[in-house]
Amino acid sequence: MPQPNELSQRFDPSKTDWTYIRWLGDRKGIERITTTCDKLVIDRTTEMSAWVDVCYETVRRAVKVFGYANNHYAGNAPSTIRQFRDLWRANGLPELGKTTSEPAQERTLFDL
Repeated sequence: MPQPNELSQRFDPSKTDWTYIRWLGDRKGIERITTTCDKLVIDRTTEMSAWVDVCYETVRRAVKVFGYANNHYAGNAPSTIRQFRDLWRANGLPELGKTTSEPAQERTLFDL
């Protein structure tokens, strides 16, 4: 599967004011590694860093991004989202879910 930055170079992935990302993963691959989904078992730092970059460029165009992860992506869905948030913050990007031009927004998946 192409990486997120490869996709965004080939075409504009969003034509609306919102988009969503699904981090699904390989169920059988994860289940060969672990039978519980209580922690990350695959290091997805490189992939998630690429997603942070693409999401930032998308948000800069005033497109709302919804992200969904399942346990099979890296071993634990909440930790996958937490990793995304941590990488976002480490890049010094604006607070997720907050903009200065919009009124208070409903909570998103990134609001742990």
